[in-house]
Amino acid sequence: MRTELQKEKNKKLFIALVILVIMLIIAAFAVYKINANARSYELQLQEKQKYEEERLAELARERGEEAKRAEEEAVKELSERIGFIDGIEYDTGLTPESTEDQVMGVMHKMTHQKVRAERKFGAIPMVEDTVSQVYDIVSNSNFAEKEKLLEIAGNWKKGWFDNIHSDHNFLWEHQEGSVGKAYGVLSSAEENEFVRENFPQYVQ
Repeated sequence: MRTELQKEKNKKLFIALVILVIMLIIAAFAVYKINANARSYELQLQEKQKYEEERLAELARERGEEAKRAEEEAVKELSERIGFIDGIEYDTGLTPESTEDQVMGVMHKMTHQKVRAERKFGAIPMVEDTVSQVYDIVSNSNFAEKEKLLEIAGNWKKGWFDNIHSDHNFLWEHQEGSVGKAYGVLSSAEENEFVRENFPQYVQ
């Protein structure tokens, strides 16, 4: 009887041990999975952080390039509008014997002080003296375009420059220009900048 009870007791103990072992195995596996998942999550976070850092670096680089391009475009636009140009002359060089083409060439260069253009080649100050020289020579000429040139020079003499871009393009076309068409009039501030850059001795 005792032997059977002992056997029954041992059997229960064995079952309990087996259950305990199984539970320990399950617990160990659960801990392993938790650690594995935690490691996987950590790796995902690291990869995400790395991606975000790389993306931020790429965005910073793109913004830097955009800023550089914008600056270059602004300089280019300012150069086109204001006109930092070569071929500066301070005197018209005109005489009573000057040809119509020579006079129109001078007038064309004078307009560069006041117009927005794709490109500008040469410049002569648009001041009272140069305007008077042009007006007097045209007045005493027999030029084919005398009437139109006198109208333009007369407006300049009166200080009327609202249509200076049209004046420029008339002169430019007569000189068979292909690059440098005017598309607007400089503001007072822009004209002052043009004068400072190209005719510094006229700056008060």
